[in-house]
Amino acid sequence: MTAEEPSEIRSESTAEPPPGTPPDPYLNPRHLSLVKPPLADFYDAIKDADREINQATARRAAAIYTAQRVLADVGRARAEAAERAGGPRPPWSPEEATKEEFTCEVSALLRLPRRTAETLIEASRTLAEDLPATRDALASGVISYRHAQVIMEQAWGIRVDDPEAAARARAVFEEVLVPDAEVLTVAKLADRARRVRERTHPETITARHQKSVEDRHVVFQALNDGMASLYLTGDAEKVQAAYHRTLDTALTLQGPEETRTLTQLAADVLTDVLIGGVTPDGLGAGVAAQVNVTVPVLTLLGKSEEPGYLAGYGPIDPDTARRLAAGAPSFTRLLTHPETGVVLSMGRDTYKPPAALKKWLEVRDETCTFPGCRRSAKRSDLDHSVEWQHGGETDAMNLAHLCPYHHAVKSYTRWSPRHLGDGRIEWTSPAGYSYIVEPSADMRPPRKPKPEPKPPVPFVDVWNLDPTPDDPTPF
Repeated sequence: MTAEEPSEIRSESTAEPPPGTPPDPYLNPRHLSLVKPPLADFYDAIKDADREINQATARRAAAIYTAQRVLADVGRARAEAAERAGGPRPPWSPEEATKEEFTCEVSALLRLPRRTAETLIEASRTLAEDLPATRDALASGVISYRHAQVIMEQAWGIRVDDPEAAARARAVFEEVLVPDAEVLTVAKLADRARRVRERTHPETITARHQKSVEDRHVVFQALNDGMASLYLTGDAEKVQAAYHRTLDTALTLQGPEETRTLTQLAADVLTDVLIGGVTPDGLGAGVAAQVNVTVPVLTLLGKSEEPGYLAGYGPIDPDTARRLAAGAPSFTRLLTHPETGVVLSMGRDTYKPPAALKKWLEVRDETCTFPGCRRSAKRSDLDHSVEWQHGGETDAMNLAHLCPYHHAVKSYTRWSPRHLGDGRIEWTSPAGYSYIVEPSADMRPPRKPKPEPKPPVPFVDVWNLDPTPDDPTPF
């Protein structure tokens, strides 16, 4: 077997171990035959359930693709109707609006981020139109959706100007990879798929790199216990150089008095440089990270161990919250108080929200308020849910953050929001589904409990009291 040939994983169930198996000193092999039901029944049930899951993902992909094709026809019909009607053209054409409606519908229906929903829709189309062998293997249950994703992700990278050349390359690529997907783990299949794609791609790696460099990006991911990760994707030589410089700097800090490990030092070096450093050309000078941290006032005073809240991340430990609130210049300190409120409405007197209201809404929403969207409120628009020109007020219960994309969805599609009066927003989709978005922080002043009613004072008619032997007459 060569390095290019995948090792196969085959499973056959027998009560007796295969010939040549060393004896188990703790178990007589014949004891396996006494298990009722046989162990093979459990393993067969696992395989059957896995096959059903794979088949279900194939049915989901087929349903998404069918709905996409139907709505494409609807979009064309709407475009033709708009063409006949004439009049001004909105920024999104009817076809674009219908497409984005569908993307948002799938996103909300399956509780997926928009980008994930877009990828799922494109994957469904790819399985239906470009990778028939992968689709059939998934539908029969012999490969998992994750294996199919590996094949699709590499096949998407086979992009050239000549569609026929790209189709031929994908066919060769798929012919090699689908049989491998039946016997390899996902990780091994991904490694093999990269090598096969390299051999079958019509373009050189140099030409492909020039296009791929445009996809460089940074991703932030929140983790548990007050931790997070930062992922950088860019030119291999630059990312590797940044890694080695970080590691080399960390090595210079090691010494007999240093208690931190090398990996801990490297993490500290990188964060310190990114937060306070300056690039060789001066880029970054005078720039400081701006972060909101909400600290309960009793935690700030040391009377409580209730966690603080770091915007864009979540709960942080009380000591960190107190340290940030104590005077870090790059943090906006927002203290919650059980009695203090803020002006929430400017009515129809002004269109532009005042600074205090904008800050209040930024903390309340934290992100775009469309279902499932995690775009930061700092990088979103503050939108009147009922448009100003239609009578909407500049009010906390009519204002909400929307990222530029979902702002356009609200303006140019049939998705519509409605404030429920307590910080929650109900979105209704074009298909009639309803989704409620909860506020990230409950900023309402707490309701004061109603005082307990005092018991009525009993009325005593002193003029008509009957005297008794033990109760002398009052007069």
